[in-house]
Amino acid sequence: MKKPFPDTLLNRIRIVMVRTSHSGNIGAAARAMRVMGLYHLTLVDPKHFPSQEATALASGAVDVLEQAVVVPTLEEALKDCHVAYATTARPRYISSKLYTVEEAAIEAVRDIQVADDQQIAFVFGTERTGLTNEEIELCQRMMTIPTENRYNSLNIASAIQVVCYELHKAHKTALEIPMITEHFDLDPLANGEMREGFYQHLEEVLCQTEFLDPNEPKNIMKKVRNLFQKRDLTEPEIHLLRGILTAINRKIEG
Repeated sequence: MKKPFPDTLLNRIRIVMVRTSHSGNIGAAARAMRVMGLYHLTLVDPKHFPSQEATALASGAVDVLEQAVVVPTLEEALKDCHVAYATTARPRYISSKLYTVEEAAIEAVRDIQVADDQQIAFVFGTERTGLTNEEIELCQRMMTIPTENRYNSLNIASAIQVVCYELHKAHKTALEIPMITEHFDLDPLANGEMREGFYQHLEEVLCQTEFLDPNEPKNIMKKVRNLFQKRDLTEPEIHLLRGILTAINRKIEG
């Protein structure tokens, strides 16, 4: 029987590694997480896992590896997440604020203090090229680790160690200064599955109205997605927007 992980705020944060090539990096990442009190690891299409190399480099964090979730796509990894931070060393485009790792950690811990069911992810790309633009579009935040003299070639496990340390530090501060939440009455944020369903519905309607070219919808849809990513959509807002799209559908078809 698997031993349950400690019940802390950090239990609602997951580290997501996308298409990791070297299994040793998975083990090293698990070790980096475990020592800072993070336990939930999601692997998107890893090249080799499970593996002896990952287990060896986990060095006591085998429980994190044993309970790691393996999924085929990033969309699947984020479907129940409310906020995802895309980590990048080379911001190719910035549609909203670029967070430092410290800012992201403080905000993430604050958000899970306020909302009991909030699920948050920190997403890391491949060792060689990082996240693709399409993968970044699945996230609501962009985050970078500031480095010296423009040399930003951090090993992925080292980058995860920095992020986990900042989350651990933010969590300790949150425990020392508890947030008063009883007066908050906030609508739950939409998760990844709800947002992607809305974007798909929106694209279909925009193609029907000929606002989008059905053969080349992606260029404008990228800008449309960025527009909605500038704020955190709630579940009622998604339902409202999809209700509007359904009414447009009926008008077009009727």
